[in-house]
Amino acid sequence: MEWTPIVDCAYDAVITVGACTTTCAVVVQLKDFAGNDLAVKGMVGIYLSSDAAGLTKDNIDNIAAGTDGNVWELLADNYYMACSEADGDIDLTCTEAADTNVYLNVVLPNGKIVTSTILDFTG
Repeated sequence: MEWTPIVDCAYDAVITVGACTTTCAVVVQLKDFAGNDLAVKGMVGIYLSSDAAGLTKDNIDNIAAGTDGNVWELLADNYYMACSEADGDIDLTCTEAADTNVYLNVVLPNGKIVTSTILDFTG
């Protein structure tokens, strides 16, 4: 049996973290199976961790949608779902107190977890 990729599904993500004070802008670009920007809306899970491996969950409840896409808090201070724009782009704004370091983790439909570089809230 030959494997056929599901077209129009997020297979990967690129996470870009902006400068952080008590607010940090984060852009998630969803990618298709060929590595191109997703050309449709996509839905992913999001959580924050205190470690780069994404294994230690962090309780921050201040994740909001930016100008592209939308985000919903499913489990208070724990887990979110985000929907991209039709170009696979999700803009997020994370807010936290100074001297906090976390990582944004994106859970893709195929089960893969993509972890950002550090969100270093300097205040």
